[in-house]
Amino acid sequence: MNMNQQSLSEMHHLKRIAPLLERPETHRGLEWLELALQTAVSVEFSTIPPYLCALWSIKDQTHPVAASIRNVVQEEMLHMSLACNMLTAIGRVPQINDPKMVPRYPGSIPGGVHPELVVRLAGLSDETLDTFIAIEAPSKGDRPETPEQGKGYKTIGAFYHAILREFRTIKPELSTERQVTGPLAYMVMADLDAVEAAIDLILDQGEGSEDSPRPEEVKHTHELAHYYRFLEIKHRGRFSGFDQDSQPIFEGEPLDLPAAWPVAVVPKGGYLQKDVPAHVWTMINGIDETFTQLLDQLQVVWEHGDQSALVHAIETMFGLSEQARRLMSTEIEKGLGNYGPCFRVL
Repeated sequence: MNMNQQSLSEMHHLKRIAPLLERPETHRGLEWLELALQTAVSVEFSTIPPYLCALWSIKDQTHPVAASIRNVVQEEMLHMSLACNMLTAIGRVPQINDPKMVPRYPGSIPGGVHPELVVRLAGLSDETLDTFIAIEAPSKGDRPETPEQGKGYKTIGAFYHAILREFRTIKPELSTERQVTGPLAYMVMADLDAVEAAIDLILDQGEGSEDSPRPEEVKHTHELAHYYRFLEIKHRGRFSGFDQDSQPIFEGEPLDLPAAWPVAVVPKGGYLQKDVPAHVWTMINGIDETFTQLLDQLQVVWEHGDQSALVHAIETMFGLSEQARRLMSTEIEKGLGNYGPCFRVL
């Protein structure tokens, strides 16, 4: 497939883009950067539904674990916004509400990142935590910019380092037109330094820097990076440092796993009307409608540089939370767990 011969709009499909991202550095360029940034938007977005399912399954939303996961979700929304600003900076429009660009579950992370990992929608459990820990795994200095053909990028960090390298190589002209600012996108990509700072922030908040699990130098916070927060929940204890082999220790204040509804893994493609009771389908379909509305609102944000649309999208997210939690408290059948949202575009 030749990027110069095929229109970029035709390539806007997660399955078509992934192989192109493995091209060697000498065969990249502006079109590759566009596809990579569009994929970065989808990568960041792909983490939000599974994290939200775990968060919303927790019965007590004031529990410290709920607070920790909620903060992770907010930062993932920031990362998605920063990726959208980067893509907008090179004159492109992020494809957010295009069904071909919306991740499906169970499924892999877009762009060939962690190709062996299958991400599912389910409630909070040790199994879902294992998946979250794998998603946020640090690069550990292993940052291949050209993945081995067919094997994808080992980590999200490796993928972003490839993007940053291409920015540095081609030095594209950047525009602030249609970029947005605010609580979920407070960095504007006016120059290459801003792009580098944004990518540093994304990686430090997710996997932690090579020197510290706390991204305080970049974000001025004492919160742990996502990788370590999920490890805290899995180990039921606060992070307390590293051992002599540089392995994290979790022997601080105990962190109990909160009571949660036993939300079963959502089946491939989501629940179908013929397979669920009428009142359950009403809830599921209502969630899908709200989710679609949310994506449409986010599309307007970067298509028109509409800051107010971002505010409306945040309001819609709160409504989605209420709908999803009602569904998650509904039992499928005794012993089969509870229903969960499908995050399906209508």
